Amino acid sequence: MTAIITLDDNNSVHASNLGVAGALEQIGLAISDVDPRLARWLIDKSNRSGFTMEFDLRGLSDDRRAAFWLGVDRANEKFRDIGPDVGPSVYVIRLFHEKRDLHGKAVDKQVSPIDLDDIWFDDNTNTAGPTAL
Repeated sequence: MTAIITLDDNNSVHASNLGVAGALEQIGLAISDVDPRLARWLIDKSNRSGFTMEFDLRGLSDDRRAAFWLGVDRANEKFRDIGPDVGPSVYVIRLFHEKRDLHGKAVDKQVSPIDLDDIWFDDNTNTAGPTAL
């Protein structure tokens, strides 16, 4: 199955659920020091299946989109020295990173705000803990 993450410019990343799940987890881990609430939500999304892990970045505030892209940069740097034969998660991280450099101006389309309190799995995967959020 394929998961879709819609980007700022209405472009999107289409990749296997396995790849998107691993990428979202790594991006979340990479920003746990910057935005623990978003990190927790991304890690929770990574544990979901199929279309339930999909989202539209335009539903995040400007600051949270900036944190997401920082996480992409950090995750990409973490796996920078891995060769071209990478697993699906690293492939998706690299795809996000490439799209980050190529994406155009944000499209002014009304998108519902993302509720970061919409957590399905509370397995304490975040570093801040649920009470600190």
